[in-house]
Amino acid sequence: MLTVINLYTIDKILNEEAEVKLSPLAKMLYIGCLTHHFKNKKPTVASAVAFDMFMNDIPDYTKYEKLFQELHKAGLVVIGNTEVRFNNCWGKHIDRSKLDKVSPEEYVAGFTFLPASKYKEEMLKSQSLVELTLMKNKITRKQFEALLELFVKEQDTFEKKYTGYTDCARHFSSWIPYNVSKTQGEVVKSSSKILGKS
Repeated sequence: MLTVINLYTIDKILNEEAEVKLSPLAKMLYIGCLTHHFKNKKPTVASAVAFDMFMNDIPDYTKYEKLFQELHKAGLVVIGNTEVRFNNCWGKHIDRSKLDKVSPEEYVAGFTFLPASKYKEEMLKSQSLVELTLMKNKITRKQFEALLELFVKEQDTFEKKYTGYTDCARHFSSWIPYNVSKTQGEVVKSSSKILGKS
């Protein structure tokens, strides 16, 4: 993909797509992230889409947090609870004739982009995912189901799409630790209201 997302494309993104002027460090971070993500990807239509980077996968994320916020203000990324989504700001600036055509079989096999709701039942039935999540986060099966329901609704609302079950399950596993306490807090608050407490 790096033969398609070239210096011309980067220049167009930073000078035309960015909604505010970026600092040199924010530009360097953005270019570094694009290079890291696209360097091993083939130049195909399926590879040229928006993508997410999980905060857990970014070494010293907190060190770069202000720069990511700068990129967020510029409209180049969207910062979520567990991931940074890189908006497709390169699409209209790349030479699409250089993107290899993908056969329908390959597209269906490897690049179907489906919402979290399509993988919900599979995640519920995955004994290994359920057991690992319960043990890792010290939650009950009921809490797991409630969190999965919340996750699916949230991701479908944001129209997040996944390349497959593994992609979705991985995002769910990264998402849970940031949302367990929040969900428990909301349950406690609502219980207090029912009991007439403030």
